[in-house]
Amino acid sequence: MKIGIIGPSKLKDKEKVREIAKIVAQSGNGVFLTPDKGSSSEYFALEYKKAGGGKIYSVIPIRDKEFGVSHVNLDLGEHIDCKTWRNQPEKLDEETDILVSIGHSIGGIIGIGYTKWFKPKPVYIIKDIDSEKLPSIMEKKLDIHYISISELEGKLL
Repeated sequence: MKIGIIGPSKLKDKEKVREIAKIVAQSGNGVFLTPDKGSSSEYFALEYKKAGGGKIYSVIPIRDKEFGVSHVNLDLGEHIDCKTWRNQPEKLDEETDILVSIGHSIGGIIGIGYTKWFKPKPVYIIKDIDSEKLPSIMEKKLDIHYISISELEGKLL
């Protein structure tokens, strides 16, 4: 199973993200993310590696001229080139079987929205980190599940 990790640029809860990273690492599944420096996704990837996790794939536009990639940790994982930042949410969705949200962000909500059209999939929002619900239109049209950290392991089989 290919797991997409989405979350905010600002890390909300290190302990909970570390716990999630350990669960995902133990599942034996690879992860796909965009590890902006200092972000929750970067921290997740570092903790996933420490916990013995499998492959990490960084979905980034390697040669982007408009915004560049200086804000991304390029040392984490194998690069999957999405060509431009505008293509990043679509490419993340194309590459993954499920999405796990480790906190709400505008970019994460965009990625969740793309699951309607590009390889529809379950989206697991970890309510221990972010208790806010998504807009009701998203809940009606997408495969959204609000789960606790303890429920995550059963979803990764």
